[in-house]
Amino acid sequence: MTNLDFNSMAVDIETVQRRARRSAHIQRAQTMLIAACLATLGVVAVAGTLLANLF
Repeated sequence: MTNLDFNSMAVDIETVQRRARRSAHIQRAQTMLIAACLATLGVVAVAGTLLANLF
């Protein structure tokens, strides 16, 4: 006979949902970090260009 334990299944589904939510937050934070790095690189490139044109 099969043993159907729905209580442990609910805990497993909640765990999966929690892990998926956490990985989505991590991915969003990594994306924002990359965007910030690219923006900083752009600012440094513009500042370097302006300084190169001044001297």
